[in-house]
Amino acid sequence: MQLHQEYRQRLAKEYRYAADRMRQETEPARKLYYFSAFFGEAQRVLNWQWDRDLVLIHNLTQQTYGQINTQLPMFGLILPIDVSVILTQLDQVASNLAGYFEKADKDANREELFEMLGRLAEIGYLAGGNGVYLHERGLIKF
Repeated sequence: MQLHQEYRQRLAKEYRYAADRMRQETEPARKLYYFSAFFGEAQRVLNWQWDRDLVLIHNLTQQTYGQINTQLPMFGLILPIDVSVILTQLDQVASNLAGYFEKADKDANREELFEMLGRLAEIGYLAGGNGVYLHERGLIKF
């Protein structure tokens, strides 16, 4: 990622704040509220400097937020999975993304970033019926 240092620091600061608040929250809707800072802050930085990796972060965090938010009322009722399984993983990815930006540029690598983004995509997929089914079958593991 070739972001200017000031934007990287801005993302690190905002992402750490959001990740810490997510960990403190027990209410799923409020946890998602803080998670929305990830795509919101990415979009603000993209307005100042374009970066292909950052747009991946923006799109995946926004999509994951939408997938979970849409299905939130269904967890435990129609979808036979405890929402805490999903939200615990979301907390971890949020903290990892914050940590990624807290590192100096030379220490952050794309492989690490793509591992986090892949996990984020799995979390979003798990929020749907087929994802829950695959989790029950042991194919999506956390």
